[in-house]
Amino acid sequence: MRAIRAVRFAELSPSQIASWARFQGADESLESPYFHPEFTQCVATVRDDVEVAVIQQNGESVGFFPFQRRGRHAAMPVGGRLSDYQGAIFRHDLSWNVKEVLSACDLTSWSFDHVLACQTPWSEYHRMTDLSPQIELASGFETYCSGLRKSGVDELQQTRRKARKLAREVGPLRFEFQSPDSGLLDRLITWKSEQYRRTQVTDVFSFPWTTALLHTLQAHQGENLAGTLSVLYSGDRPVALHMGMECRGLLHWWFPTYDPGLAKYSPGRILLLELLQAAESNGVHKVDLGRGVVGYKSRAMTGAVTLAEGKADLRPLARRLQNSLRSTRQWIRESPISGPARFPGRLIHQLSEWWTFR
Repeated sequence: MRAIRAVRFAELSPSQIASWARFQGADESLESPYFHPEFTQCVATVRDDVEVAVIQQNGESVGFFPFQRRGRHAAMPVGGRLSDYQGAIFRHDLSWNVKEVLSACDLTSWSFDHVLACQTPWSEYHRMTDLSPQIELASGFETYCSGLRKSGVDELQQTRRKARKLAREVGPLRFEFQSPDSGLLDRLITWKSEQYRRTQVTDVFSFPWTTALLHTLQAHQGENLAGTLSVLYSGDRPVALHMGMECRGLLHWWFPTYDPGLAKYSPGRILLLELLQAAESNGVHKVDLGRGVVGYKSRAMTGAVTLAEGKADLRPLARRLQNSLRSTRQWIRESPISGPARFPGRLIHQLSEWWTFR
């Protein structure tokens, strides 16, 4: 007999959390830190809308679906747009369907933009797919470098030349894989916010809960999930920073940034190279670069995971209206009125972003 109910994370029993962690550890497709229960726990400490659907079969917890409730009947992934991997965590032999889970939680919709494409119950709700590039380091950094050279990629040589130039002109380089300094995390947030504003992208750190989450994760140093703040120094000066998460040997590349005054040296790429070199000694065998095969990611990657974007909506009429709205937006972009429509479109986008992050 099966039962599904939505509860707050704090209502989960220790045995349920242990089952969740066990399912995640046993399934390679769930290796991302975002699927570990402690990530949901950290988000639940800074937001009050986090819930977990617990799927029970014959009295045993066999699946978990974490989400953030938006209003009474809508939901999004835990962490919202900060979440780079999304989906359900379940026992390998469990068969489940979206309608059953959402209905049991009194939800009519769940919006997603990084759901695992291999979780087939979501497939009918996909609108598009994309790749999240990864760097495999299980055979060591030198083997990885050798593979890049054989494929004709000279990214490493270019980055090393810039590293030597930075060391020569600014100061000797020093890399710290994991820093507990909260002041450096504040500097990362400041640099990243400035970058968002320069590029006219929504500043995710203008919402207090996002900065609180990063500080919570930095302090979280669990056995199977740990926040990781990495720092590249030139002399005594921090020139690049990265905040990510590590889970069972996979490090997720999340918020990289650098001193904009030193952009010509590409300090962010130097930091990534240093991180890859230090990976093995810090128990990391794989780095996930996050969704989007662009720029340096395409040159550095050795593989990728397919992710999907869309919306599971149990209301047929609402789904048809959303499809019509997307078609209308596309028509406007390609029509002569695209210029005049840009301002109201930007305003609508800003309101949508506020609703997503608030």
